[in-house]
Amino acid sequence: YAIGVATAYGILGAVIAVFGESLGIIGWLQNPIILIGFAIVFVLLALYMLGVLNIRLPRFISSKMQGLSQAGDSKLGSASGSLIAGFLSALVVSPCVSAPLFGALLAVSTIGSPLLGFAALFMLGFGLSAPLILIGATQGKIMPKAGEWMNWVKQGFALLLFAVALLLIERVFISPAMLMIWALWFMVVAMWAWSWLGKGRMLTQALALIAGIWAACLIIGAALGNDDSLHPLASLSAAPMMQTTGQTAISNTTDKTVTTLTELDALIAAHPKVLVDVTAEWCIECRIMDKNLFHNRPAQMQDWQLVRLDITETTDDSKAILARYKLFGPPALLYYQDGQLTNQQVGEIDRSEFEQTLTMLNN
Repeated sequence: YAIGVATAYGILGAVIAVFGESLGIIGWLQNPIILIGFAIVFVLLALYMLGVLNIRLPRFISSKMQGLSQAGDSKLGSASGSLIAGFLSALVVSPCVSAPLFGALLAVSTIGSPLLGFAALFMLGFGLSAPLILIGATQGKIMPKAGEWMNWVKQGFALLLFAVALLLIERVFISPAMLMIWALWFMVVAMWAWSWLGKGRMLTQALALIAGIWAACLIIGAALGNDDSLHPLASLSAAPMMQTTGQTAISNTTDKTVTTLTELDALIAAHPKVLVDVTAEWCIECRIMDKNLFHNRPAQMQDWQLVRLDITETTDDSKAILARYKLFGPPALLYYQDGQLTNQQVGEIDRSEFEQTLTMLNN
């Protein structure tokens, strides 16, 4: 049964791996409208977990899906029947696996290899079925007993779904207001953890205190005008650090923006040090990197010419750019010295890694 479930997921992974790049999945999954849409879905699922909403498919759809998923149940006593039943049941995806399945599909869409895509999603499906294997092997002896703790855990998963929605929203709205919303979430988590009265209460109270302290840090960070929820107090340490290291932020008004390899090659030939920022208007991670890396530039960038390589539009030129550098999409940083590509970083790069790379290349 577990292998049947995993096989269904594996086939889905192979299909997404093959067609993910050509369909531009990375692009449209970073579109702000799509991100906000997914955030709304996660909020609805969280409200469903809390019992606020009652989400049901239309009866004619749910009955057909249920009939399909149970088509092999009559032969569950045999190995082949269990395999078929597992495969068909995986076609009906429940809300509890939407988040990990979404993340896995996004990852395999960048692989381009059907074999790796199949393997990745096969392991996801097998992992989802592992508890069933354990329960079956122990003949149900380790099944937890029903009780109030189940409602408490259900509330916890609802809070996690709200957190996923916030993670998606803050990629679109980068502002101190998001820190206040996160602070509210952590305060609710603190109250939820403190409300547990069963075994292990000391642990849940410790969790509540940590969540409450972090909520306070977020509120202070928002008041200071910071907008990074992972580093809400960053501005308090930024100025002393700059004074200690003797670095001064620089600005460059000679940045170039190009859309073709011909334009890029001309700039690379004209400057000894060129930093190419592969970007697109729909790329949320690119916006985050632009703010963190280039709005307040480190002194190490003084001798570098910044070139933004814009692939917003899907054209032959943008496809040629991705093909040359073997990229599946932005963001990416390309470091050229004397016309030679000396370093390449793919994905979102944080400030410290960026500065370390520049220091290494400047020496």
